[in-house]
Amino acid sequence: QRTRVSIHEDAPRMTATVEAAGAYFASGVDNSFSMERFRRDLRIEVQQLDEEEIVFDVIGIDAAIANAFRRILLSEVPAMAIDKVFILNNTSMTEDEVLAHRLGLIPIRADPRLFRERVGDEDPDEHHVIAFRLEIKCTRGNKDDPGSSEMVNSRVLSSHLQWIPQGDQ
Repeated sequence: QRTRVSIHEDAPRMTATVEAAGAYFASGVDNSFSMERFRRDLRIEVQQLDEEEIVFDVIGIDAAIANAFRRILLSEVPAMAIDKVFILNNTSMTEDEVLAHRLGLIPIRADPRLFRERVGDEDPDEHHVIAFRLEIKCTRGNKDDPGSSEMVNSRVLSSHLQWIPQGDQ
């Protein structure tokens, strides 16, 4: 019987399950869900806790239920992301729409409770908007050697985003 789901750099491992009711019915084993068994077997062991992060093990439940808990926890974490992207000059091979989508996947380290949602035609100000600039150019590292394949800024990272303070930010 599987007792752990392990998370590795490339993917979770040992996630197969046999929690489906009736999986062993032909063998005379009742493996249907039981709230009593769930209460008895569920354990949460906190491994690390600080202001920014908690690391814990959830033991004794199916991977699907653990994933449901993970999704609930993630949905309760206040988060902000890039919503509107204005592209002035994109000379990359990446289309504007793909670039805008990828920028929207970057989590913004800001407390959304300090901001308000814009209503109607309300003008944007420091209470509604966080602005960033992404200005980066990929160049050859060694201009004197035309055969050189060394490139500078061949990868664009979230650390290249420059925050542009608005008002009192």
